Amino acid sequence: MPARINHNVQLKSIHRDMAIHHMDSAKQIRQLSSGLRLNRSSDDPASVSLADGIGAEVRAITEGSRNIQQRFSLLQVADGSLSEIGHAVRRMQTLSMQAASSAYNDQNRLMLNSEMIQLREEIDRLASATEYNGKKLLTGSISIVDSGSTAIVDVQDTGVTNVGLTGALPGTYTFTDNIGDGTITLSDGRLTQTVVVEGLADGTALALGAFEVLRFDKLGIEVTISGGDAAGNQQYLDGDLAGKSITIDSKEDFTFQLGPAETSNDVSRIPIADMRASGPTLNIGDLSVITIEDAQRALTRLDNVQRKVVEERNRIGAFQNRLELSLETSAGVLERMRSAEASIREVDVAKAVTALSRSQILAQVATSMAFEADTDVDRVLALLR
Repeated sequence: MPARINHNVQLKSIHRDMAIHHMDSAKQIRQLSSGLRLNRSSDDPASVSLADGIGAEVRAITEGSRNIQQRFSLLQVADGSLSEIGHAVRRMQTLSMQAASSAYNDQNRLMLNSEMIQLREEIDRLASATEYNGKKLLTGSISIVDSGSTAIVDVQDTGVTNVGLTGALPGTYTFTDNIGDGTITLSDGRLTQTVVVEGLADGTALALGAFEVLRFDKLGIEVTISGGDAAGNQQYLDGDLAGKSITIDSKEDFTFQLGPAETSNDVSRIPIADMRASGPTLNIGDLSVITIEDAQRALTRLDNVQRKVVEERNRIGAFQNRLELSLETSAGVLERMRSAEASIREVDVAKAVTALSRSQILAQVATSMAFEADTDVDRVLALLR
C-alpha cells in the first residue's frame, strides 16, 4: 500500500469506528442510568407506541378500580339505610299484629296507629336523607342540572357560572329579579325563596372579579354569580336573571365507569327504587291500624313491603359482589399489563452491561490502533530527514 500524507485512510476509519463505539456506550449508559430501554421515540418507534398504548390502558383500569372502591361506599350507605327501613317495617308488622287482636280496644289501636304514623314518617325521612356526595340514593332518581337551562346558556347576560344541587327535586325553577331591590327570588311553583345579593356595587352590578353564592336552601339549589372581567364578560347586573330558569332533570340509575370506554363492558348501571313510605314501591302512606280489619289488611301489605325491602337489599348486595369480582379481575389484568409494559419499556440490565463493556473495550482498542495508523506518516518523515 502506498504511503500518503494528505489522506490517512486507516486513521479516518479508526476515528469512525471510535465514534460508533462512543455512541453505543452513551446509549447503554443512558439505558442503565434510567432503567429503561426506551428513553426516546427514536430508540424503537414501534415499541414506544405499543408501550404508551398499554400504559394508557393501565391508567384507565387503575382509575376504574378506584371508582369501584368509591361505589362500594355509596352502595353501603344505601344498604345501611335500607336495613333501618327494614327494622321500621318489622316494627310496623308487630304493631299490626297487636292491633289485629281483640285483646286491644279502639283506644289502644289509636295509640298503636300513632306509632305507625311516626314510623311512616321516619321511613320517609330516612329515604330522603340518605345521600352520598350530595346525591339522594333512595328517592328513585338522581337530580342533575339540564345544560340547556336559560340561566346557564345565557351566561354572558346572567353571570351564572355554576349551579349546585343540595337536594333539589326535578322540575323547572324560575327567577324573579326586579331592578332596584337587590334581591333575587327563585320558585318551582310550589316553594319560593328570596335571597339578598350582598355584593352589588352601587346597587347595580356585582363587583368586577367577584363571585357570590346565592343559597336557596329551601329549594336545594346554590347559584354562583360572577362579577365578570373589565370587558364586562359574564358580569351579573341587577335584574339580569328576570325570567331566566334552571331545569332539574332526573336520572333513574347510578352509573359506574369501570373501564376506558363507553361500552357495556366498561360501564355498569344499577337503579335504586324509591324507598319512601309514600313512594310507589312501598306505597304505605295510607296504612292504618285503627280497626281490626285495617290491621289485618296492613299485615298483608306490610308482608309485601318487607319482601320489597329485602329484594332491594339483595339486588344491591348482588351488585356489590359483582363489583368485587370486577375489582379482582382488574387487579389480575393490571398485573399482567404492567408486566407486558415493563418487558417492552424496561432495559435488560445484564444485556446492557455486556453491551457497554463491549463498546468500551472496542473504543480502547480503537484508541490504541490510532497510534499504529500513524506509521505511514512516520515513514514519510524518515525519508525527508
